[in-house]
Amino acid sequence: MIQQRPDVVGCYHVDGKPEFFPARYDELERQAVGMARLLQSFVFAPGSVILTVSSVGEVAQFAAFEKAIQVTGHYGINAEASMFDAGRVESICRQFAPVGVFGVGQATLEGLKMFGHDPAKVFGGRVVWARPDAVESLSRIEGVDLRRIVVLGPTIAFDCAKRGLHFPSRDWAFSGEPTLAISSRMPFITPLESVDTGVAGRVSTAPCGCGSRDLTITLEERV
Repeated sequence: MIQQRPDVVGCYHVDGKPEFFPARYDELERQAVGMARLLQSFVFAPGSVILTVSSVGEVAQFAAFEKAIQVTGHYGINAEASMFDAGRVESICRQFAPVGVFGVGQATLEGLKMFGHDPAKVFGGRVVWARPDAVESLSRIEGVDLRRIVVLGPTIAFDCAKRGLHFPSRDWAFSGEPTLAISSRMPFITPLESVDTGVAGRVSTAPCGCGSRDLTITLEERV
């Protein structure tokens, strides 16, 4: 039996501890198909720039989205999700005028302030997909078209134009409570079975107004 070799090695966290997640490009491209449909719901102009803000360890989660950017005829550019790369986020937004910024977290917001940049000027007039720790702060900024992104183990869920929080449901299934446990549905070089994501929520089968067939997640606050 020939052992399959990964194309990328990312990681996910369980109880705060990192777990390596080797993945192949075909697995990521498969997930990108559904993500491309979600991007198309925004009707961004062809050739628009979209900035992705992620960490090196999140390559397995974000590479599929970056592929979706290409599939939809847009240009992708990225920055590190850290305080110290926040200056690059500001520079990209100023020079390349991205229509969307994907993956903004509290570390980026704190970094912008540390470098003397006003988040309202950086993100105003753009679609911004915020991580959970940055949603409240960005919701106070006028002019930001706020959406959500949630890291769910080795994949991500993010809002479409209709604010449905979709995940690649062809590839992944979720179960359990009070937090969602992820299992792989399609062939993966690293199959998973009921791995706790630490995210409190439930899966909805109700159709979304954006037209995507991928299921959505309703997040729940922990008591």
